[in-house]
Amino acid sequence: MALVKCQHTWLKGLDNGVKYVRVLSFDFSKAFDSVPHDILFGKVKKLPFNPYIINWMIDFLKDRKQRVTVDGITTEFLKINRGVPQGTVLGPILFSIMVNDIKPVNPINAELCKFADDITIEAPGYDEDDTGAEEVENMKLWSDENRMVLNMNKTYEMIVRGRTSIPLPSCIPSIKRKTWLKILGITLEEIPENWDIHFEEMLKKASGRMYILRVCKYYGFTTKQLELLFQSLIMSLFTFGTELWGGASYTKYISQIDKFINRAYRNGYVTEKSNFREIINKRDKRLWKKILDDENNALRELLPNKLDRTLRQRGHDFELPLVRTERFKKSFVNRCLFNFI
Repeated sequence: MALVKCQHTWLKGLDNGVKYVRVLSFDFSKAFDSVPHDILFGKVKKLPFNPYIINWMIDFLKDRKQRVTVDGITTEFLKINRGVPQGTVLGPILFSIMVNDIKPVNPINAELCKFADDITIEAPGYDEDDTGAEEVENMKLWSDENRMVLNMNKTYEMIVRGRTSIPLPSCIPSIKRKTWLKILGITLEEIPENWDIHFEEMLKKASGRMYILRVCKYYGFTTKQLELLFQSLIMSLFTFGTELWGGASYTKYISQIDKFINRAYRNGYVTEKSNFREIINKRDKRLWKKILDDENNALRELLPNKLDRTLRQRGHDFELPLVRTERFKKSFVNRCLFNFI
């Protein structure tokens, strides 16, 4: 949902006449392992929680010790005053509490998206004027104050544009510029309707996994077992992130998935031919229903106002937004608004 919100914000800005959107992707060095306990405890104590819950959360990290054993030699125990344990339920929650007070310099224009240790800031640009440089300095200041190390070698920027003819703004010193960014497993490109890199990587990975199915078929796996493997190993790749790229060109991109699955059908790995657009539609409906059923859903704020009255029965009672570009109309929220009316 974090990426759906990010993409919607970028495309809405471009649709409303913004020249470009400067997307900044920040990376902390050993993010989970470097959280200072004293600063985190101070933030936890400010939460509007029951004091017993707060004390329990603090006790989860307090007085932890560790030692190392190598070749039969064991070191003395040392107290740990940094880090939240990874692989635990509380770990990501505590890290989210740690970074919860990161705010954009200009919250009216800039948008901040956080998902655990993945932090992106989008600053819209008007004629080479944006708050990107200020946002970087603000992140550096927060890092210094909270004793977290910002890894500038893995902090990047991408300039999202509607057309390649739009001139690029000046680079921010010490920030590397890329034409694509991989965020939460999805590769996004500077031209929003382009998904070349993401589809190339996805299909390459799927082709590699087909070797497992060929071996299993050779050793006598049944069609039912092969199909289960195909669903687990390959369809999981194809269905990941459809809410983001589900509006991509069928001819250029999505048809490649149909061809891949139909080839697997002919070779006896699956029992049905593919209609991937139908799969996208079902997944859209599933998330759309979650948004409508939950008043606290993070994507609710992207929905337009509700109609004062309706003249006929509809799939929803929201106003249809005025969109100038086809790419914004095909973003998740808008395509649900138009498709499920």
